[in-house]
Amino acid sequence: MNRDQQWEPLLTPVEAAAFLRLHEKTVIRMARQRKIPAIRLGKHWRFRKSDLIQFAADQVKSIRQPVG
Repeated sequence: MNRDQQWEPLLTPVEAAAFLRLHEKTVIRMARQRKIPAIRLGKHWRFRKSDLIQFAADQVKSIRQPVG
């Protein structure tokens, strides 16, 4: 970690699900399938809020782009 970066607390699957307004099991499944940024610590999944914000923004951008 660079000195310029601040430590960011990690979210549990319950907290990440609440933030994204998804079910906890959906968030865990998406993490397992690498569809959402996540960190696996042993058998536990954790999420950075900044990663989830970027993920959500990317999803909105991909929906808004015209097809063709």
